[in-house]
Amino acid sequence: MGMTDVEKPALKGGGAFFMETLAAPIPDACRVSGLSRSEIYRRLAAGDIRAVKSGSRTLILMDSLRTYLASLPAATFRGQKSAS
Repeated sequence: MGMTDVEKPALKGGGAFFMETLAAPIPDACRVSGLSRSEIYRRLAAGDIRAVKSGSRTLILMDSLRTYLASLPAATFRGQKSAS
């Protein structure tokens, strides 16, 4: 299966073709999620996110990372104390 005419310029840095990242190495998953490397490994061990192996590389499945982040509770912030 060959590449389409739309996909070819994208490899050279041109064109409007965009491919969503399906999996990323752990350092990239840390960077895009804001989670530490240790937290990524904790979430993997707990089964909250999924990874696959490609040779010796561990790749985080980005759908599972998005799902995990979306499942986290919303942050709440206290308002300013009023001077009464």
